[in-house]
Amino acid sequence: MRVSTGSRRWLVRVEDLQEVVPMMALARVEGQWGGCRGVLNLRGELVPVFDGSGPEAPLDPSRLILVLREAGGARVGLIVDEAHEVLFLPEQALTPRPVGGGRTRRMALVGEDVFSVLEPGEVAAHGG
Repeated sequence: MRVSTGSRRWLVRVEDLQEVVPMMALARVEGQWGGCRGVLNLRGELVPVFDGSGPEAPLDPSRLILVLREAGGARVGLIVDEAHEVLFLPEQALTPRPVGGGRTRRMALVGEDVFSVLEPGEVAAHGG
């Protein structure tokens, strides 16, 4: 799925996406910092939510929360402005590329646009 917030754009693998929920009240918690905007009570499960636009962006009701499942089974939320179409890309279209500092990132060319694949474990790093 192609998602965007402000000028940031990512691809999110459908298998990592649990659900898309409308913006709702987030509980602030002691020790919360960085891009963490609060905790979402999702049917009794507490899900930390980060904002793709950064910690000072307004929590506009038109925004969405992507609930992603991390490798260990925990859930994490990412606030985005828009969730666009679902794209069907072959696995070979997602190629790892160096991004500096010895790190790599999976990327895909969609039309003439380059998108990074957002890994659920990286949500906290992108939320602020």
